[in-house]
Formats: sequence, structure tokens, C-alpha cells
Amino acid sequence: MIRTENLEVSYSSGTRALHPCSLRFEDGAFTVLLGASGAGKSTLLRALNGLVTPTGGRVVVEGIGDLTTRRALQSHRRRTGMVFQQHQLIGRSSVLQNVLTGRLGFHSGLRTLLPPARAEKTRALEAIERVGLLDFALRRADQLSGGQQQRVGISRAIVQQPALILADEPVASLDPATADRVLSLLHGICKSDGITAIVSLHQLDFARRYSDRIVGLAQGAVVFDGPAARLGKTEVSRIYGTKPAEATDHFEPLPLKTGTYA
Repeated sequence: MIRTENLEVSYSSGTRALHPCSLRFEDGAFTVLLGASGAGKSTLLRALNGLVTPTGGRVVVEGIGDLTTRRALQSHRRRTGMVFQQHQLIGRSSVLQNVLTGRLGFHSGLRTLLPPARAEKTRALEAIERVGLLDFALRRADQLSGGQQQRVGISRAIVQQPALILADEPVASLDPATADRVLSLLHGICKSDGITAIVSLHQLDFARRYSDRIVGLAQGAVVFDGPAARLGKTEVSRIYGTKPAEATDHFEPLPLKTGTYA
């Protein structure tokens, strides 16, 4: 379990990116942070992993405590997988090499200079197989499609065997059909492994389809917190500050076919 206590973030420019918020994320839940661009979703996600330093309040992780010390933060990051919007892969490196970077935090600096152990390669290949890319393990990452690259990003996150996955707009750059398949894959892995997931999205349809809980943000403030069933027109308007039809591209996700991937 991870929670925030009056967490807030302001930047040196004076902009308050996140107003004080207290949120509790239960183990195994798939939570979607929903909102328009600039709503504060990325700031909240990054604060949960210490990539943004709070200017007030704190983040508390069960079994670790608050993240005010370097040791606590390192321990938390080992247990936390990150999935980024722009994949953050090393293009000239193979899929396998990219996934192995997810294991760097478990070794000393000197050990990372040596070739990975067989056990680490096996663990990485298993993670690659889970996202359907085992045949591409030795291919350069920049030779893959956008959907495939994001699946490599998911594989890199799960090779950590994390308790928590934070995904920052993981399908924003993908077409609707590919985005649906990637989100379905991420959701399925998290549910199968009991991984707590906090995923930022701006697509209302996906939030309703995959979330156990939606936290809606607008202008840095939490304006909705509850299950998708409670997200009506009034709540959507509050999140996006506009009419629901104008808030997001509305489409019906395509049905998934077993064994097919983007």
C-alpha cells in the first residue's frame, strides 16, 4: 500500500502543479489518474517515485515508511516499475538489453559493468515472453513499432518483479486499437501478479474499461475519486472543464483477439 499525506508540488516559477492531496492506493488495485494535459497527473506519478520532490506533505509506503531518506527511496524504487509515454528505450540496443536495464537497481555499480548473469538473462527473457516479443529479443529496439516498443517498456518494468507499477500516459502516442491491446496486456499482467498499478490516462473510454478506481484531476487538484460507475456527465465536465463530448476522442475499443499484439 502507498499513500500521500497532504502532498503538494510547486515549481520554482511559482506554478502549483499539485494542490495538497491525501490519497491511499490499495494493494492490487488498478487505479487510473484521469485528466487533460497539464492536470497534474504526471506530477503526481513522479512524486510517488521521488522523480519530483514534493514541496509539502509526504509519500508513505507500507514496509518502508516515508520517502525522505535516500535509503527508503532506493528500496521503494527497486519495488516500483515505471512505464513512460515515450518508452525511454535505448534504440541501438536490443530488446533483451533494454529489459535487463530493469535489473540494474539490484546490483552494485561494479557488478553492472560485467556481463549479466545467466539467471538475469533468463528472468529478462521470461518477461519478454510475457509481452509476446520473445522472437524479437535480439532485435534493436528502434526497429520495432510504437506498440512493440511500449511492450518492451512493460517488460522492463515487470522484470523488476515489482509490487507497484507507475505508468505515465503509456498509450498516448498509440492509435486506438494498439492502445487498447497494450492497456489490456498491462492490466492483465498486473491482475495476474497482484501488482498495484497507478496509470495516468486522458482517454475516458479506457479509464472506464480498465480501472478499479478513477482519480480525476483538474488544474492540479483532485476533483473526483471513485469507481467508474460514479463517473457521470457532471464529474467528467468537472475533470475536463468542458463538455464531456469535447473532453476526449470517443470511440469503442476494438475487441481483442487471443494471441495478437501490436
